[in-house]
Amino acid sequence: MKKITMSLSDKSISEAIKELKRYEQWVKEKTALLCEKLAKIGAHEASVRFATAIYDGDNDVDVEISPIENGWVITARGQAVAFLEFGAGVYHNPVEPHPKPRPEGIVGIGEYGKGYGKRPMWGFYDESGDLVLTRGNPAVMGMWYATQEMEREILKIAREVFAK
Repeated sequence: MKKITMSLSDKSISEAIKELKRYEQWVKEKTALLCEKLAKIGAHEASVRFATAIYDGDNDVDVEISPIENGWVITARGQAVAFLEFGAGVYHNPVEPHPKPRPEGIVGIGEYGKGYGKRPMWGFYDESGDLVLTRGNPAVMGMWYATQEMEREILKIAREVFAK
Protein backbone atom coordinates (compact mmCIF):
# COMPACT_ATOMS: atom_id res chain seq x y z
CA MET A 1 0.00 0.00 0.00
CA LYS A 2 1.36 3.41 -0.98
CA LYS A 3 1.67 6.01 1.78
CA ILE A 4 1.79 9.73 1.05
CA THR A 5 2.76 12.20 3.78
CA MET A 6 2.12 15.92 3.48
CA SER A 7 1.68 19.11 5.44
CA LEU A 8 -1.10 21.58 4.84
CA SER A 9 0.65 24.02 2.53
CA ASP A 10 0.12 24.82 -1.14
CA LYS A 11 3.46 23.27 -2.10
CA SER A 12 2.93 20.10 -0.05
CA ILE A 13 -0.61 19.60 -1.36
CA SER A 14 0.60 20.12 -4.96
CA GLU A 15 3.34 17.52 -4.43
CA ALA A 16 0.83 15.08 -2.92
CA ILE A 17 -1.46 15.53 -5.93
CA LYS A 18 1.47 14.83 -8.29
CA GLU A 19 2.41 11.74 -6.27
CA LEU A 20 -1.20 10.50 -6.38
CA LYS A 21 -1.28 10.96 -10.16
CA ARG A 22 1.96 8.98 -10.53
CA TYR A 23 0.52 6.26 -8.29
CA GLU A 24 -2.72 6.22 -10.29
CA GLN A 25 -0.73 5.74 -13.50
CA TRP A 26 1.30 2.94 -11.89
CA VAL A 27 -1.91 1.17 -10.81
CA LYS A 28 -3.37 1.51 -14.34
CA GLU A 29 -0.21 0.08 -15.93
CA LYS A 30 -0.03 -2.82 -13.47
CA THR A 31 -3.74 -3.57 -13.88
CA ALA A 32 -3.34 -3.64 -17.67
CA LEU A 33 -0.39 -6.04 -17.29
CA LEU A 34 -2.40 -8.25 -14.92
CA CYS A 35 -5.26 -8.43 -17.43
CA GLU A 36 -2.90 -9.27 -20.30
CA LYS A 37 -1.18 -12.05 -18.34
CA LEU A 38 -4.52 -13.54 -17.31
CA ALA A 39 -5.79 -13.38 -20.90
CA LYS A 40 -2.68 -15.27 -22.06
CA ILE A 41 -3.27 -17.95 -19.42
CA GLY A 42 -6.92 -18.27 -20.42
CA ALA A 43 -6.14 -18.38 -24.14
CA HIS A 44 -3.52 -21.09 -23.58
CA GLU A 45 -5.98 -23.20 -21.58
CA ALA A 46 -8.71 -22.83 -24.22
CA SER A 47 -6.27 -23.51 -27.09
CA VAL A 48 -5.02 -26.74 -25.55
CA ARG A 49 -8.55 -27.99 -24.84
CA PHE A 50 -9.81 -27.17 -28.34
CA ALA A 51 -6.70 -28.60 -30.04
CA THR A 52 -6.97 -31.95 -28.24
CA ALA A 53 -10.73 -32.35 -28.67
CA ILE A 54 -12.38 -35.50 -29.98
CA TYR A 55 -14.25 -34.35 -33.08
CA ASP A 56 -15.32 -36.08 -36.31
CA GLY A 57 -15.46 -32.84 -38.29
CA ASP A 58 -12.83 -30.28 -39.24
CA ASN A 59 -11.42 -28.85 -36.00
CA ASP A 60 -10.77 -25.34 -37.28
CA VAL A 61 -10.81 -23.55 -33.92
CA ASP A 62 -8.37 -20.70 -33.47
CA VAL A 63 -8.03 -18.93 -30.10
CA GLU A 64 -6.55 -15.46 -29.81
CA ILE A 65 -6.39 -12.53 -27.43
CA SER A 66 -6.71 -8.88 -28.28
CA PRO A 67 -6.74 -5.67 -26.27
CA ILE A 68 -9.98 -3.80 -25.70
CA GLU A 69 -10.61 -0.45 -24.03
CA ASN A 70 -10.40 -1.63 -20.43
CA GLY A 71 -8.66 -5.00 -20.70
CA TRP A 72 -8.35 -7.97 -23.02
CA VAL A 73 -10.73 -10.34 -24.76
CA ILE A 74 -10.23 -14.02 -25.53
CA THR A 75 -11.88 -15.11 -28.77
CA ALA A 76 -12.38 -18.60 -30.17
CA ARG A 77 -13.22 -18.64 -33.89
CA GLY A 78 -14.14 -21.43 -36.27
CA GLN A 79 -17.05 -23.49 -37.50
CA ALA A 80 -16.43 -26.12 -34.81
CA VAL A 81 -16.38 -23.78 -31.78
CA ALA A 82 -19.95 -24.30 -30.59
CA PHE A 83 -19.85 -28.07 -31.21
CA LEU A 84 -16.62 -28.39 -29.25
CA GLU A 85 -17.40 -25.95 -26.46
CA PHE A 86 -20.89 -27.29 -25.74
CA GLY A 87 -20.64 -30.86 -27.05
CA ALA A 88 -22.83 -32.79 -29.47
CA GLY A 89 -24.72 -36.01 -28.98
CA VAL A 90 -25.97 -37.93 -25.99
CA TYR A 91 -23.39 -40.71 -26.35
CA HIS A 92 -20.60 -38.53 -24.91
CA ASN A 93 -22.85 -36.12 -23.02
CA PRO A 94 -25.64 -38.07 -21.28
CA VAL A 95 -26.08 -35.21 -18.81
CA GLU A 96 -25.76 -31.54 -19.72
CA PRO A 97 -22.07 -30.80 -18.91
CA HIS A 98 -21.93 -27.08 -19.58
CA PRO A 99 -23.08 -24.59 -16.94
CA LYS A 100 -26.26 -22.76 -17.81
CA PRO A 101 -27.49 -20.49 -19.19
CA ARG A 102 -26.30 -21.24 -22.70
CA PRO A 103 -25.68 -18.32 -25.04
CA GLU A 104 -28.56 -17.38 -27.30
CA GLY A 105 -28.71 -19.63 -30.36
CA ILE A 106 -26.84 -22.54 -28.71
CA VAL A 107 -29.24 -25.45 -28.24
CA GLY A 108 -29.00 -28.30 -25.75
CA ILE A 109 -27.23 -31.61 -26.29
CA GLY A 110 -28.89 -33.63 -29.06
CA GLU A 111 -31.17 -30.79 -30.22
CA TYR A 112 -29.09 -29.33 -33.08
CA GLY A 113 -30.30 -29.74 -36.66
CA LYS A 114 -32.78 -32.58 -36.95
CA GLY A 115 -32.15 -33.78 -33.38
CA TYR A 116 -30.08 -36.78 -34.46
CA GLY A 117 -27.75 -36.17 -31.53
CA LYS A 118 -30.38 -37.74 -29.27
CA ARG A 119 -29.45 -41.06 -30.91
CA PRO A 120 -26.35 -43.03 -29.86
CA MET A 121 -24.98 -42.71 -33.43
CA TRP A 122 -25.92 -40.85 -36.60
CA GLY A 123 -24.40 -39.99 -39.94
CA PHE A 124 -23.73 -37.01 -42.17
CA TYR A 125 -22.16 -36.49 -45.56
CA ASP A 126 -18.90 -34.55 -45.72
CA GLU A 127 -17.86 -32.14 -48.51
CA SER A 128 -16.68 -35.02 -50.74
CA GLY A 129 -19.99 -36.84 -50.37
CA ASP A 130 -18.68 -39.59 -48.07
CA LEU A 131 -20.89 -40.77 -45.24
CA VAL A 132 -19.37 -40.08 -41.81
CA LEU A 133 -20.84 -41.98 -38.88
CA THR A 134 -20.50 -40.17 -35.57
CA ARG A 135 -21.42 -40.39 -31.93
CA GLY A 136 -20.95 -36.64 -31.57
CA ASN A 137 -18.29 -35.26 -29.29
CA PRO A 138 -17.83 -34.53 -25.63
CA ALA A 139 -18.18 -30.96 -24.47
CA VAL A 140 -14.64 -29.56 -24.39
CA MET A 141 -15.70 -26.43 -22.51
CA GLY A 142 -12.46 -24.70 -23.48
CA MET A 143 -13.67 -21.20 -22.76
CA TRP A 144 -15.34 -22.24 -19.51
CA TYR A 145 -12.16 -23.94 -18.30
CA ALA A 146 -10.18 -20.88 -19.39
CA THR A 147 -12.18 -18.79 -16.91
CA GLN A 148 -11.60 -21.41 -14.21
CA GLU A 149 -7.83 -21.36 -14.83
CA MET A 150 -7.72 -17.56 -14.72
CA GLU A 151 -9.61 -17.61 -11.42
CA ARG A 152 -7.10 -20.12 -10.00
CA GLU A 153 -4.11 -18.01 -11.09
CA ILE A 154 -5.32 -14.46 -10.42
CA LEU A 155 -3.93 -14.10 -6.88
CA LYS A 156 -0.50 -15.49 -7.84
CA ILE A 157 -0.27 -13.31 -10.96
CA ALA A 158 -1.51 -10.20 -9.11
CA ARG A 159 1.19 -10.68 -6.47
CA GLU A 160 3.84 -11.00 -9.18
CA VAL A 161 2.65 -7.96 -11.12
CA PHE A 162 2.05 -5.58 -8.23
CA ALA A 163 5.18 -6.60 -6.28
CA LYS A 164 7.46 -5.10 -8.94
